[in-house]
Amino acid sequence: MIDWITAIIPCHHDEKIYGGSIASVTLDGEIEWRLEKKQQVPGSHESNLNIKSLDDRHILFDGNPAKWLQGHNVFGSDNLVGLVEAVMHKLIPILNLTPTDLDVQSWKNGAYDLKRVDCTAMWDLPRRADVRAWLRAAEMQSKSRHGRPVTTGGTLYFGKNSRRWSIKFYCKGDEIEARGHKLPNEISLRDNLIDYADNKLRGELTLRSIQLKEKNLSIASQWSESTPIEQLITYIESLNMSEQFSITPVDLDGLPARLIAVYKLWKEGEDLRALYPKASFYRYRSEFLKLGIDIAIRQPSKPDNVIPLVRVLRPEAIAQIPDWAIGTSLYFDPRK
Repeated sequence: MIDWITAIIPCHHDEKIYGGSIASVTLDGEIEWRLEKKQQVPGSHESNLNIKSLDDRHILFDGNPAKWLQGHNVFGSDNLVGLVEAVMHKLIPILNLTPTDLDVQSWKNGAYDLKRVDCTAMWDLPRRADVRAWLRAAEMQSKSRHGRPVTTGGTLYFGKNSRRWSIKFYCKGDEIEARGHKLPNEISLRDNLIDYADNKLRGELTLRSIQLKEKNLSIASQWSESTPIEQLITYIESLNMSEQFSITPVDLDGLPARLIAVYKLWKEGEDLRALYPKASFYRYRSEFLKLGIDIAIRQPSKPDNVIPLVRVLRPEAIAQIPDWAIGTSLYFDPRK
């Protein structure tokens, strides 16, 4: 989906749009400089867009159009031009805009400059624990042209401070439970959204102005509905992710912490009889038998739950819009 857009949109308007000013004032009371802030425009369920006049014929558009229209960004449309066009028409009465016919045609045709675009997709993993395991493994076992990734607040960044492009990965289930990111209580089918996000690995590519120009993607009309996913996958494929991570076995659910290390050794094919004193082995075996696991049966030395990091990010494995959301206010489709 398109998760963020910063663009310069042609739109005539008589009333200046801004959200106050920041100024530097000398000790003598003289204003050295003044910076006009963007005006926040509330949308669905209090999600905001940031809008500011550049002159009386252009506005700066900055925000997440899908979230503004839907009230959430768990999923959404890849139609960049359609999203912006829909939002601009809704902004006309809110901001007293007076677009010309040429302005409206520019929205429809994508005839405007892009300064930033965020493209995102999600992948299903068996459980949320596996998303976290993937993030931990990727932090230690991958890199990009920017070097090693960094993790901040549970989010894994490649090229975090780059002026050109960056990629980040995080657990969507964790994000929507975090302070400041929770879904609105009044949003419809809230439990469905929470369940859908629970086991999702989210990947987001940010393309900034320099990179957009270099890739001939700085004009909105250069974006088709397939462009966001194509760009995201292209940049993911440029990452060096040659190592592997382990899917957390279902058997670990509810397992006491003191037995997890024993279980992992057994699952990796180790001979536990040789590793532990006889009394300890049989004590462990007795406890595992209560869970339906017999650690006396040695496992293959190469567990089948170990997979390459990059295999998780296959294009064909991208999570799709859930059927229960189509046709509701939770999914805005610009084509309709």
